[in-house]
Amino acid sequence: MRILHVSDIHGRASAVERLGRVIKSVDVITVGGDFEDAGVLDALAAHGTPVYAVTGNMDPPDAAVKARNYLIEGSVISIGGFYLAGYPVDASAVEGAGRRLILLAHYPPRGCRVDVTHGGEHIGSDAVRELVERVRPLAALVGHVHEAPGIDKLGSTVVVNPGPLSRGRYAVVEITGDGAVRVELGRV
Repeated sequence: MRILHVSDIHGRASAVERLGRVIKSVDVITVGGDFEDAGVLDALAAHGTPVYAVTGNMDPPDAAVKARNYLIEGSVISIGGFYLAGYPVDASAVEGAGRRLILLAHYPPRGCRVDVTHGGEHIGSDAVRELVERVRPLAALVGHVHEAPGIDKLGSTVVVNPGPLSRGRYAVVEITGDGAVRVELGRV
């Protein structure tokens, strides 16, 4: 399964338009919040690839209402033999998923390489970290921290922050049937 993971679009439809070729190569698109305008989610979905999203700190309530068909916060869905959980999600709902679980969250877990500001401050979420440590998902797809795109590991969980799509950044996450995770960070 190939996932296009983007975050922090900040309403920039032009960034979405430049993803056309990448979208054609994936099975699913995940959006880690801060889309700000539901129209950018519609533009992603217009390619015919399923889009799943969570909200971020910059998403106004009206955008979240308009994006309700894409939002999976508090839900667990089955995709390609794996489970995708939208944060916040109750740990008891995902504990049994084991290494078949992919977590989609806006905030990265606190204390990893993908939550560090230019000033060296960790601004990730303690609650996301606690959930990752408790349920040990295969991957955590996150965003929020523009200056910390990258890949890290928290225990056995691969944590992916693609950086902001508003600046052309994205990640393609390939997960094999046996649970191996390969990540390519890219720019458009």
